Amino acid sequence: MVWRRIFNRDSESEKPQYSAFSQDDEHASHSVQPLENPPANEAHAARRIPLHMQQALSGQRRKPETDDPQARLATLRRRRTAALYDAEQGEMAQAEDNPWRERAELLTESLETVESDRAAVIQIDKQPYHPVEPAPIRDLNVDLDNDIATVAFDIGKERFRWEEPRDWAERGRQVIRDDLVRTSGATDPLLPGDVPAALRDPLRAHLDASLFVLATDLRDQALNDEPMPTGLTLADLARPCPKCGGWTDVLGRCQACARRHARIQQLDQERNRLLSERAEELEEEHRMAERLSIARRRLADIDTEIATLERASM
Repeated sequence: MVWRRIFNRDSESEKPQYSAFSQDDEHASHSVQPLENPPANEAHAARRIPLHMQQALSGQRRKPETDDPQARLATLRRRRTAALYDAEQGEMAQAEDNPWRERAELLTESLETVESDRAAVIQIDKQPYHPVEPAPIRDLNVDLDNDIATVAFDIGKERFRWEEPRDWAERGRQVIRDDLVRTSGATDPLLPGDVPAALRDPLRAHLDASLFVLATDLRDQALNDEPMPTGLTLADLARPCPKCGGWTDVLGRCQACARRHARIQQLDQERNRLLSERAEELEEEHRMAERLSIARRRLADIDTEIATLERASM
Protein backbone atom coordinates (compact mmCIF):
# COMPACT_ATOMS: atom_id res chain seq x y z
CA MET A 1 0.00 0.00 0.00
CA VAL A 2 0.98 3.57 -0.66
CA TRP A 3 0.86 4.81 2.91
CA ARG A 4 3.00 1.88 4.07
CA ARG A 5 5.67 2.58 1.49
CA ILE A 6 5.74 6.23 2.51
CA PHE A 7 6.16 5.47 6.19
CA ASN A 8 8.64 2.70 5.54
CA ARG A 9 10.74 5.08 3.44
CA ASP A 10 10.94 7.54 6.32
CA SER A 11 11.83 4.86 8.80
CA GLU A 12 14.43 3.39 6.50
CA SER A 13 15.97 6.78 5.95
CA GLU A 14 16.21 7.24 9.68
CA LYS A 15 17.36 3.71 10.43
CA PRO A 16 20.72 3.84 8.60
CA GLN A 17 21.55 7.04 10.38
CA TYR A 18 20.89 5.45 13.71
CA SER A 19 22.72 2.27 12.84
CA ALA A 20 25.67 4.13 11.38
CA PHE A 21 25.90 6.25 14.45
CA SER A 22 25.79 3.26 16.74
CA GLN A 23 28.35 1.38 14.65
CA ASP A 24 30.70 4.37 14.65
CA ASP A 25 30.38 4.71 18.38
CA GLU A 26 30.99 1.03 18.89
CA HIS A 27 33.96 1.06 16.55
CA ALA A 28 35.44 4.15 18.22
CA SER A 29 34.96 2.62 21.65
CA HIS A 30 37.03 -0.43 20.70
CA SER A 31 39.87 1.19 18.75
CA VAL A 32 40.78 4.54 17.37
CA GLN A 33 42.70 4.38 14.10
CA PRO A 34 44.09 7.35 12.16
CA LEU A 35 42.59 8.21 8.85
CA GLU A 36 44.57 7.11 5.82
CA ASN A 37 44.06 10.39 3.97
CA PRO A 38 43.51 13.22 6.46
CA PRO A 39 42.06 16.47 5.21
CA ALA A 40 44.40 18.97 3.65
CA ASN A 41 44.00 21.53 6.43
CA GLU A 42 44.77 18.91 9.14
CA ALA A 43 47.87 17.67 7.26
CA HIS A 44 49.10 21.24 6.85
CA ALA A 45 48.61 21.90 10.58
CA ALA A 46 50.52 18.71 11.46
CA ARG A 47 53.56 19.75 9.41
CA ARG A 48 54.52 23.00 11.06
CA ILE A 49 57.63 24.87 9.96
CA PRO A 50 60.45 24.84 12.56
CA LEU A 51 61.34 28.08 14.28
CA HIS A 52 64.75 28.49 12.67
CA MET A 53 63.24 28.00 9.20
CA GLN A 54 60.52 30.52 9.99
CA GLN A 55 63.17 33.05 10.98
CA ALA A 56 65.14 32.36 7.80
CA LEU A 57 62.04 32.77 5.64
CA SER A 58 61.04 35.94 7.42
CA GLY A 59 64.57 37.29 6.94
CA GLN A 60 64.29 36.62 3.23
CA ARG A 61 61.02 38.50 3.06
CA ARG A 62 62.52 41.54 4.75
CA LYS A 63 63.30 44.63 2.85
CA PRO A 64 66.73 44.22 1.23
CA GLU A 65 69.57 46.38 2.45
CA THR A 66 70.14 47.84 -0.99
CA ASP A 67 66.77 49.58 -0.78
CA ASP A 68 68.04 51.63 2.19
CA PRO A 69 70.81 53.99 0.99
CA GLN A 70 72.03 54.81 4.50
CA ALA A 71 72.39 51.14 5.46
CA ARG A 72 74.17 50.47 2.20
CA LEU A 73 76.55 53.37 2.83
CA ALA A 74 77.33 52.09 6.34
CA THR A 75 78.14 48.65 4.93
CA LEU A 76 80.36 50.11 2.23
CA ARG A 77 82.23 52.27 4.74
CA ARG A 78 82.96 49.18 6.85
CA ARG A 79 84.21 47.36 3.79
CA ARG A 80 86.32 50.36 2.87
CA THR A 81 87.99 50.29 6.30
CA ALA A 82 88.90 46.64 5.83
CA ALA A 83 90.16 47.19 2.29
CA LEU A 84 92.19 50.21 3.40
CA TYR A 85 93.81 48.14 6.16
CA ASP A 86 94.77 45.43 3.64
CA ALA A 87 96.23 48.05 1.32
CA GLU A 88 98.27 49.62 4.11
CA GLN A 89 99.57 46.21 5.18
CA GLY A 90 100.56 45.42 1.60
CA GLU A 91 102.42 48.73 1.21
CA MET A 92 104.18 48.09 4.50
CA ALA A 93 105.18 44.58 3.36
CA GLN A 94 106.76 45.96 0.19
CA ALA A 95 108.94 48.40 2.12
CA GLU A 96 112.55 47.56 2.92
CA ASP A 97 112.04 47.84 6.67
CA ASN A 98 108.82 46.19 7.76
CA PRO A 99 107.69 44.39 10.93
CA TRP A 100 107.82 40.93 9.34
CA ARG A 101 111.39 41.35 8.20
CA GLU A 102 112.43 42.77 11.56
CA ARG A 103 110.97 39.79 13.38
CA ALA A 104 112.63 37.44 10.90
CA GLU A 105 116.00 39.11 11.56
CA LEU A 106 115.54 38.72 15.32
CA LEU A 107 114.73 35.05 14.83
CA THR A 108 117.84 34.70 12.68
CA GLU A 109 119.97 36.12 15.48
CA SER A 110 118.43 33.65 17.91
CA LEU A 111 119.17 30.84 15.47
CA GLU A 112 122.81 31.86 15.33
CA THR A 113 122.99 31.74 19.13
CA VAL A 114 121.43 28.29 19.19
CA GLU A 115 123.82 27.02 16.52
CA SER A 116 126.77 28.39 18.49
CA ASP A 117 125.59 26.70 21.68
CA ARG A 118 125.03 23.43 19.86
CA ALA A 119 128.50 23.50 18.36
CA ALA A 120 129.94 24.04 21.83
CA VAL A 121 127.92 21.18 23.33
CA ILE A 122 128.94 18.75 20.58
CA GLN A 123 132.57 19.26 21.49
CA ILE A 124 133.33 16.53 24.04
CA ASP A 125 135.23 17.94 26.97
CA LYS A 126 137.50 15.70 28.99
CA GLN A 127 135.74 14.74 32.22
CA PRO A 128 137.59 14.24 35.52
CA TYR A 129 138.26 10.66 36.54
CA HIS A 130 139.82 8.72 39.39
CA PRO A 131 139.83 4.91 39.67
CA VAL A 132 138.42 2.99 42.63
CA GLU A 133 139.60 -0.23 44.21
CA PRO A 134 138.40 -3.51 42.68
CA ALA A 135 136.78 -4.64 45.91
CA PRO A 136 134.54 -7.67 45.30
CA ILE A 137 130.77 -7.35 45.61
CA ARG A 138 129.70 -10.35 47.71
CA ASP A 139 126.60 -12.08 49.05
CA LEU A 140 124.14 -10.84 46.47
CA ASN A 141 120.60 -11.50 47.66
CA VAL A 142 117.20 -10.53 46.23
CA ASP A 143 114.11 -11.35 48.29
CA LEU A 144 110.66 -11.13 46.64
CA ASP A 145 108.50 -12.27 49.56
CA ASN A 146 104.98 -10.77 49.65
CA ASP A 147 105.70 -9.13 46.28
CA ILE A 148 108.00 -6.61 48.01
CA ALA A 149 111.54 -6.68 46.64
CA THR A 150 114.54 -6.42 48.94
CA VAL A 151 118.09 -6.26 47.55
CA ALA A 152 121.26 -6.65 49.60
CA PHE A 153 124.99 -7.18 48.99
CA ASP A 154 128.36 -6.56 50.68
CA ILE A 155 131.25 -4.36 49.54
CA GLY A 156 134.19 -4.53 51.89
CA LYS A 157 132.84 -4.11 55.43
CA GLU A 158 129.67 -2.34 54.31
CA ARG A 159 126.33 -4.14 53.99
CA PHE A 160 124.08 -2.35 51.48
CA ARG A 161 120.34 -2.93 51.50
CA TRP A 162 117.47 -1.55 49.41
CA GLU A 163 113.73 -2.04 49.82
CA GLU A 164 110.66 -1.18 47.82
CA PRO A 165 108.16 1.11 49.55
CA ARG A 166 104.93 -0.60 50.54
CA ASP A 167 102.70 1.21 48.08
CA TRP A 168 99.97 -1.02 46.66
CA ALA A 169 97.71 -0.56 43.69
CA GLU A 170 94.04 -1.47 43.41
CA ARG A 171 92.90 -5.05 44.11
CA GLY A 172 95.96 -5.64 46.23
CA ARG A 173 98.37 -6.01 43.31
CA GLN A 174 101.39 -3.77 42.74
CA VAL A 175 101.29 -2.94 39.02
CA ILE A 176 104.12 -0.36 38.92
CA ARG A 177 107.38 -0.90 40.76
CA ASP A 178 108.59 2.08 42.74
CA ASP A 179 112.23 3.05 43.04
CA LEU A 180 114.23 1.21 45.62
CA VAL A 181 115.09 3.04 48.83
CA ARG A 182 118.44 2.45 50.52
CA THR A 183 118.04 1.45 54.14
CA SER A 184 121.68 0.63 55.05
CA GLY A 185 125.20 1.09 53.72
CA ALA A 186 127.58 4.08 53.52
CA THR A 187 129.46 5.29 50.46
CA ASP A 188 132.32 7.19 52.10
CA PRO A 189 134.25 4.03 53.11
CA LEU A 190 134.35 3.05 49.43
CA LEU A 191 136.23 6.20 48.36
CA PRO A 192 139.95 5.71 47.73
CA GLY A 193 142.28 7.41 50.17
CA ASP A 194 144.28 9.14 47.42
CA VAL A 195 141.32 10.70 45.62
CA PRO A 196 141.80 14.48 45.19
CA ALA A 197 139.64 16.71 47.35
CA ALA A 198 138.03 18.28 44.26
CA LEU A 199 136.85 14.84 43.10
CA ARG A 200 135.54 13.43 46.36
CA ASP A 201 132.03 14.86 46.05
CA PRO A 202 131.64 14.00 42.31
CA LEU A 203 132.93 10.46 42.91
CA ARG A 204 130.65 10.00 45.93
CA ALA A 205 127.64 11.15 43.90
CA HIS A 206 128.55 8.80 41.06
CA LEU A 207 128.98 5.80 43.38
CA ASP A 208 125.60 6.53 45.01
CA ALA A 209 123.93 6.55 41.61
CA SER A 210 125.82 3.48 40.37
CA LEU A 211 124.96 1.48 43.51
CA PHE A 212 121.30 2.32 42.98
CA VAL A 213 121.54 1.19 39.33
CA LEU A 214 123.12 -2.10 40.44
CA ALA A 215 120.41 -2.76 43.04
CA THR A 216 117.64 -1.99 40.53
CA ASP A 217 119.23 -4.22 37.90
CA LEU A 218 119.51 -7.10 40.39
CA ARG A 219 115.83 -6.74 41.29
CA ASP A 220 114.77 -6.73 37.64
CA GLN A 221 116.85 -9.81 36.90
CA ALA A 222 115.24 -11.65 39.80
CA LEU A 223 111.76 -10.66 38.62
CA ASN A 224 112.61 -12.02 35.15
CA ASP A 225 114.06 -15.25 36.61
CA GLU A 226 117.51 -14.42 35.28
CA PRO A 227 120.68 -15.65 37.01
CA MET A 228 122.57 -13.27 39.29
CA PRO A 229 125.82 -11.84 37.90
CA THR A 230 129.10 -13.14 39.26
CA GLY A 231 132.54 -11.62 39.68
CA LEU A 232 131.33 -8.05 40.19
CA THR A 233 133.72 -5.58 41.79
CA LEU A 234 133.53 -1.98 42.91
CA ALA A 235 135.64 -1.02 39.88
CA ASP A 236 132.77 -2.19 37.61
CA LEU A 237 130.66 0.61 39.10
CA ALA A 238 133.11 3.36 38.08
CA ARG A 239 134.89 2.45 34.88
CA PRO A 240 136.08 5.25 32.52
CA CYS A 241 133.83 6.36 29.66
CA PRO A 242 135.38 5.68 26.24
CA LYS A 243 134.03 9.00 24.87
CA CYS A 244 134.51 11.62 27.56
CA GLY A 245 136.72 9.79 30.06
CA GLY A 246 134.32 10.22 32.98
CA TRP A 247 132.78 7.54 35.20
CA THR A 248 130.22 5.01 33.94
CA ASP A 249 127.79 2.92 35.98
CA VAL A 250 127.57 -0.85 36.11
CA LEU A 251 125.55 -0.86 32.85
CA GLY A 252 128.17 1.21 31.01
CA ARG A 253 126.12 4.42 30.92
CA CYS A 254 127.85 7.76 31.33
CA GLN A 255 125.86 10.55 33.00
CA ALA A 256 128.02 13.27 31.44
CA CYS A 257 127.32 11.94 27.94
CA ALA A 258 123.62 11.55 28.77
CA ARG A 259 123.41 15.19 29.87
CA ARG A 260 125.20 16.27 26.68
CA HIS A 261 122.78 14.32 24.47
CA ALA A 262 119.78 15.77 26.31
CA ARG A 263 121.14 19.28 25.82
CA ILE A 264 121.66 18.64 22.10
CA GLN A 265 118.06 17.45 21.74
CA GLN A 266 116.82 20.55 23.55
CA LEU A 267 118.81 22.83 21.24
CA ASP A 268 117.55 20.94 18.17
CA GLN A 269 113.95 21.49 19.27
CA GLU A 270 114.63 25.19 19.82
CA ARG A 271 116.26 25.48 16.40
CA ASN A 272 113.29 23.81 14.67
CA ARG A 273 110.88 26.15 16.45
CA LEU A 274 112.82 29.26 15.40
CA LEU A 275 113.08 28.06 11.80
CA SER A 276 109.32 27.48 11.68
CA GLU A 277 108.51 30.91 13.11
CA ARG A 278 110.91 32.66 10.72
CA ALA A 279 109.36 30.87 7.74
CA GLU A 280 105.89 31.96 8.89
CA GLU A 281 106.98 35.60 9.13
CA LEU A 282 108.51 35.61 5.65
CA GLU A 283 105.47 33.85 4.21
CA GLU A 284 103.13 36.40 5.79
CA GLU A 285 105.24 39.24 4.36
CA HIS A 286 105.05 37.73 0.87
CA ARG A 287 101.30 37.11 1.14
CA MET A 288 100.52 40.68 2.24
CA ALA A 289 102.68 42.13 -0.58
CA GLU A 290 100.87 40.02 -3.18
CA ARG A 291 97.44 41.16 -1.92
CA LEU A 292 98.30 44.87 -2.38
CA SER A 293 97.02 45.12 -5.96
CA ILE A 294 93.78 43.33 -5.09
CA ALA A 295 93.24 45.55 -2.04
CA ARG A 296 93.81 48.72 -4.08
CA ARG A 297 91.36 47.62 -6.79
CA ARG A 298 88.73 46.71 -4.22
CA LEU A 299 89.26 50.03 -2.43
CA ALA A 300 88.78 51.94 -5.68
CA ASP A 301 85.55 50.05 -6.47
CA ILE A 302 84.16 50.75 -3.01
CA ASP A 303 85.05 54.47 -3.26
CA THR A 304 83.27 54.65 -6.60
CA GLU A 305 80.14 53.03 -5.22
CA ILE A 306 80.16 55.28 -2.14
CA ALA A 307 80.49 58.38 -4.30
CA THR A 308 77.59 57.23 -6.49
CA LEU A 309 75.32 56.66 -3.50
CA GLU A 310 76.26 60.00 -1.93
CA ARG A 311 75.43 61.86 -5.15
CA ALA A 312 72.14 60.02 -5.44
CA SER A 313 71.12 60.93 -1.90
CA MET A 314 71.67 64.69 -2.44
